[in-house]
Amino acid sequence: MVEFVKPTVELIEKIAADMRDEDVAEIWASHHHTPLESLMSGWEVSDLSTIVMGDDEPLVMFGLVKKDILSGSGTVWLLGANRAMQYKREFLTQSKPVIDEMLTICPRLCNMVHAKNKTSIRWLRWLGFTIEEPTQQGPDKELFHRFHLERCD
Repeated sequence: MVEFVKPTVELIEKIAADMRDEDVAEIWASHHHTPLESLMSGWEVSDLSTIVMGDDEPLVMFGLVKKDILSGSGTVWLLGANRAMQYKREFLTQSKPVIDEMLTICPRLCNMVHAKNKTSIRWLRWLGFTIEEPTQQGPDKELFHRFHLERCD
């Protein structure tokens, strides 16, 4: 069973200490941030954020940053701990309602995903996001896919 809770510094530190290698590589390639720097800055700029818990341990952190009020676009992000993979089935079934809620706030969600982050790309496709061809991004010009999803009314 997974549950959603408000982020705290302690929970964020636990995710940072056990962050998935793919996520660590992605945040380094995008901004040269450490796991803790990335989670803390994401929390600070997000209009909505939550931590997914399993057996009283933090698994992943979601966030939504409203980008453009006129277009209704927002940046969605997620970073997770290695232990999150133990809860893959529960996480998958409960992540769709979170994305649906985000789409009520921002009818167009988008961001970039590291081309090497295969687990996240599979999850994004499963959620219905469109994954674009990769382009060079970040300080080291690594390949990233832009992804997006729009609410259908």
